[in-house]
Amino acid sequence: MNVNLEETKEAVNSLKTKNFSDNKRQYDETEAKIIKQKDYIRNKLMPDNKQEDERIKEIASKLSSHIQVAFDEFDNMDKVIDYLMPTFQRGKVDKVYGRALLLMEENTMIEQVKAHFDDSKIKAKLMDYILTELIELSNEIMPNEYSEILTIERSYFELLYNHN
Repeated sequence: MNVNLEETKEAVNSLKTKNFSDNKRQYDETEAKIIKQKDYIRNKLMPDNKQEDERIKEIASKLSSHIQVAFDEFDNMDKVIDYLMPTFQRGKVDKVYGRALLLMEENTMIEQVKAHFDDSKIKAKLMDYILTELIELSNEIMPNEYSEILTIERSYFELLYNHN
């Protein structure tokens, strides 16, 4: 599979004039395309070195627990943001921590936002915050194509929650 970010971007842009309820299948297909592209890019970026791979997985395990606490303990979006903010800040300082966050836990956060809050306005704000932070982190430590797919994904969720 080749990474075709332009094609994915066009798929997202084609949703701009389409509401979710009448075009659910197209929205779902577009999200699946984004996830497939992200997984492909992520797999290329996973460490080849066994020791580094184990370290990233160990950090990711701790991150997973931390992220889970944010969504288990707080029903208020601002409190979730306050709880997660140091995670993003640490990722900018500790590059291995940042790579673990991006490569192993980024999807978990997105899925948590989708499932945790019922209000689409809250989902939109929290999704925008998380993806903006991930994009900033990715810009510092990852190849451009990873930052770009996250930017495309943020555009997708903006459309999804504005048309829902």
